[in-house]
Amino acid sequence: MSSVRHPTRRVIATLVTSLALLGAGMGAATTAAAGEGGNEKADAAPLGAYAVGKTVVTLVDDSRPTAAVGTFAGTPERTLKTTIYYPAKGTYVEDEIGEDAAPAKNGAPYPLILFSHGLTANATVYEGIINEWVSAGYVVAAPDYPLSNTSAPGGNVFADGLGDVKNQPADASFVIDEVLALSKEPGTLRGLVDKKHIGASGHSLGGITTYGLTYSSCCIDKRIDAAAPMSGMAGLVADGETYFQGVDTPLLILHGDSDPLVPYQAGVDAYVRASAPKFLVTLTGTGHVQPFVGAEGPSGDVLVASGLAFWDYFLKGDGEGLDRLEAVGSNPAVATLQEDPGTA
Repeated sequence: MSSVRHPTRRVIATLVTSLALLGAGMGAATTAAAGEGGNEKADAAPLGAYAVGKTVVTLVDDSRPTAAVGTFAGTPERTLKTTIYYPAKGTYVEDEIGEDAAPAKNGAPYPLILFSHGLTANATVYEGIINEWVSAGYVVAAPDYPLSNTSAPGGNVFADGLGDVKNQPADASFVIDEVLALSKEPGTLRGLVDKKHIGASGHSLGGITTYGLTYSSCCIDKRIDAAAPMSGMAGLVADGETYFQGVDTPLLILHGDSDPLVPYQAGVDAYVRASAPKFLVTLTGTGHVQPFVGAEGPSGDVLVASGLAFWDYFLKGDGEGLDRLEAVGSNPAVATLQEDPGTA
């Protein structure tokens, strides 16, 4: 019988003290990175089928406050600068994004993926992943969380952002509300977003947010149809015992087996506890930052391709998606796959 280990105080303490190391890497990466939904699922499309456009909006949730931290006095609302990436007209060029580019309507509405950044990061850090998914026919909304993004106020983003993670699943749900509303209004996003097919993903603290948003009884958003947390753990948002209770939302865990910050065992534990359908892609020999930032090399290719196969199967109904996901374990030197597809 497998023993299930919940996140312990030791694991959480390791995460708290180690994430300061991540901040330097994320900060450098940040500098370098410079319609009404229909009832039918969208057709799957290959990578590069669409150019990538983006629009940046500032969303304000007046119903919840941002806590005072350090030199920051706090505010009665939560403000979320949100970058929304979408399929655009034209030819896909890697690393090229059109600001407010003309949207591609031919494949709309597109499934929506809510992407949550890591501690001291922001949306641009993950454009290596996001752009690829968008080029295959997805809209990705990536909020900058109030106290954990790279420009957060207060003077101690590490401790303050980590403490505020319990509020981030509600932030994510609010962003989904607002993006769906924008898809009904005149503007760039009109008619682009499929309200019936929504996924959630994120890295590090964003992976922790994704687990909370999808699997913790405190914060579940039932609109999430599939989730792909990266280098995260099922904890911190709420007590570990509240996760995976009566929830069978499809889960794809992506974790490096040499992660020094959020231990690989946290991903294994989540996989064991989760209900099917569930998949664990282990990126062989990788740590916490790469390939999640940059999505480069063979591991980056697996990261992008396995995520896309997962989304295509569970958000677009592409019957070949599961076969493509299962193929990621064909080269154990790069990645291995554990799976329990259940009745998927």
